[in-house]
Amino acid sequence: LESEIDGGFTLCQALRSLSDTLPIIFLTARDNDFDTVSGLRMGADDYLTKPFYVEELVVRLQSLVRRSSGQGSNVLSAADLKVNILTRDVERAGQEITLTQREFALLEYLMRSPGRVFTRTQIYTHVWGMHFDPGTNLVDVCIRRLRNKVDRDFDPPLIETLRGVGYRFKAV
Repeated sequence: LESEIDGGFTLCQALRSLSDTLPIIFLTARDNDFDTVSGLRMGADDYLTKPFYVEELVVRLQSLVRRSSGQGSNVLSAADLKVNILTRDVERAGQEITLTQREFALLEYLMRSPGRVFTRTQIYTHVWGMHFDPGTNLVDVCIRRLRNKVDRDFDPPLIETLRGVGYRFKAV
């Protein structure tokens, strides 16, 4: 166990030496002050001990990404779609689009990793912050509503379904 922790510190140092802007967060069961301070001194941006609430991890990661992304990255864009993360303004081809909180969270989640396929479980856990209930169709309903607003009257469609796998935002 000690070598795993040392390995984590060593890995953190190596990653930090490659990039000052790479976000690094420790997720560990080691909860003493010495380990926390050591991890942060090695270059980690944050240190979270187990057990933790998924919601807390998500908020810390969002904060970390926001801080590490620098100026001008408050707007996500693809094709003619623009999403301002700070103001929550969404427009496509110059037309304003009004999204609910969940639709916005889903669109942001997909847009942050264009081309990556997300399962319903991943989407449900991230957007709703709960463990996936296989009996629910919340993800499908939210995707359908989001498509009606973002893709229906525009070309090209940006949200794709991969049957039996999940959804992805088209890498344009």
